Amino acid sequence: MTSALSGVRVLEIAHYIAGPQCCQILADHGAEVVKVEPPTGDMGRQAHPVHDGDSLYFAANNRTKRSIVLDLRTEAGKEVLHDLVGWADVLVTNYANGVPDRLGFGFEEVHRTNPRTVVVHVTGFGHTGPYSSWVAYDGIIQAMSGLADMTGEPDGAPTIAGPFVADGITGMQAAMAAVLGLLARERTGRGQLIDVGMLDSVFPLLAHHVSVAAAGAGQPRRWGSSLPTNYSGLYPTADGWVYLAPITLRMWESFSARLGHPEWAEHERTEPGWRVRERERIDAVVLPWTRARSKAEIVAVLQADGVVCGPVHSVADLVSDPQVRQRGLAVRLPLRDGRSATVPGPALRLTGTPAREPQRPPQLGEHTDEVLRQLGYSPERIEALHRSHVTGSAS
Repeated sequence: MTSALSGVRVLEIAHYIAGPQCCQILADHGAEVVKVEPPTGDMGRQAHPVHDGDSLYFAANNRTKRSIVLDLRTEAGKEVLHDLVGWADVLVTNYANGVPDRLGFGFEEVHRTNPRTVVVHVTGFGHTGPYSSWVAYDGIIQAMSGLADMTGEPDGAPTIAGPFVADGITGMQAAMAAVLGLLARERTGRGQLIDVGMLDSVFPLLAHHVSVAAAGAGQPRRWGSSLPTNYSGLYPTADGWVYLAPITLRMWESFSARLGHPEWAEHERTEPGWRVRERERIDAVVLPWTRARSKAEIVAVLQADGVVCGPVHSVADLVSDPQVRQRGLAVRLPLRDGRSATVPGPALRLTGTPAREPQRPPQLGEHTDEVLRQLGYSPERIEALHRSHVTGSAS
C-alpha cells in the first residue's frame, strides 16, 4: 500500500532530536527525506548511548532517511543547497535563529528559489520575543514551561522528566506543522514559514492550570503521583508499584467493596470529596492490601472490577509487555553489518495508508552521490565537489 505522504520531498537541515524526529515521522509515513549534514555530521551521531559503534540516540531519530554531506560555509555548498531547495516540498531545520540566513537557507532565500517550499523552523522560543536569541535544550524548556515546577513530590524540588519530553512534543508539533503547510499550499499554491517554538509547543499541556494561574486563583502545586481532586496515586506492591485511580463514583463503589469497606462509597455519596479529605485514613487500609499482593494480581482484580489500575513499568518491562508487542510499538531497526536495535516505531496506525517498513539510519554522507545524480549532476561535477571538500561520501 502507498503511505500517506508518499511523493512528498523533505529537506532536513537539523540535529539532535526535535528537527530529526519531525522528519522521521514524515519519513515513516512515506515522505522522501534527504538529511543535509556538515562534514562532521549531525552532532547526535556522537551522542550516547553507543552500541557497537552506532549511536542509539541517533538511530532512534533518523531512520528511513538519506544523508548527504554538504559544507554550507562554502559558496559551492550553497549552490548545491539551492538546487536541493528547488527539489523540496518541505524544509525542516532546528538551527538557531540567524543561522539559516547565514548559511543560505533562511525563508526569504528559500522562497525566492522555490515559492512552493514549506519551511518549518524549530527553535527554543520562536522568532519573536525577548528570548528569541536564547539557545535552548529540552531541560531548559521543561524548566521554563512550568512542567518541572508541577512535577515531583509536594515537599520536594521541581523535577525534570526522564525522557526528552519537550523535544518529543516539539517534533510532533513540527511534523503536524509541515502537513498543515502542505495542505495550505494545495489552496494557495505557495509555501510559507512556520515558526515552531519549543516553549510554544509545550505550553498547551498546561491547559486549565494556565487559566487558574492567570486569574489569580492559585498557583498549581506539585502533587506527586496523586490527583488533587480525587483519590489516586502510586502504591507499593509485593513486587513493585501500581497506579490506581478509582475516580468515578461507580469505580469508587467497586474499589470500596474490594477493600472490604463498602461504607466508603456511602461516605462519598453523601459527602462529596470525602475520599480526598480522608486519604490518610483510606491509605492505612489500602497500603497493607497492595503490599501483600503482586502487581499482576492487583491489576487483574481491579480491572475486572472496572477500576482504573495499571502496573508501573520499567522501560525493560515495557519493551516486553504484550500490549506493546501486539501493537508493534517497538520495532527492530536494521543497523550496519546486519545488526539491529529495538526502537519505538510509528505511533499512528493508518489502516488505508499505513506507515512503511523502517529503513536503517544512514551513514554520514552515504547517499551524497545518489542525491547529486538525482539533481542532474554529472560524474565530473560530483568528483570536483568531492575534491574541494564541499561534499563527502561515506567511506
